[in-house]
Amino acid sequence: MNRRRALKSIGAVGSLGLAGCSFPLGPGGVVLGRITVINPSFTPSTIRLAVEADETLLDRRISLSAIDAEDGRAWTTIAPTWSEERPQYSVWALYLDEDGERASTSWEYTFTRQDYNTYYEDEVADPGCIGAMVKVGDSSDSEYAPIEISPTRMEDPCEASASE
Repeated sequence: MNRRRALKSIGAVGSLGLAGCSFPLGPGGVVLGRITVINPSFTPSTIRLAVEADETLLDRRISLSAIDAEDGRAWTTIAPTWSEERPQYSVWALYLDEDGERASTSWEYTFTRQDYNTYYEDEVADPGCIGAMVKVGDSSDSEYAPIEISPTRMEDPCEASASE
């Protein structure tokens, strides 16, 4: 895959259209949908990714190729396998070294009802959950660049069939 095509593919992840979902929103919380993890850097990365809501719901090691690698593994999508009734989800990530040991501080984001309102308040089709974007690395190729975790708009964010 060439660099231009890879960057266009990753750029499209955050700008996909909406479709309906059946997950209900709690009174003060937000339901976390799919998580897309991308590596826009030219250096492969391995991270530990976790999802928490009163307990650990996901704890996974993820290896991502460089954006210009031919194998197309510079991104992955994790389907929501957790309950849609949790009021507040936190996603955190950190880099792992070659031995699988912690190599950086962790970055964390807690999803709120305000995040959902920001993306979907004026939408006719209420998807019922919000997707997450985890961006690992950056174009500077600095080792252990900050990991960005944020809410994002995506097509069918609640659908579980989009897993890796």
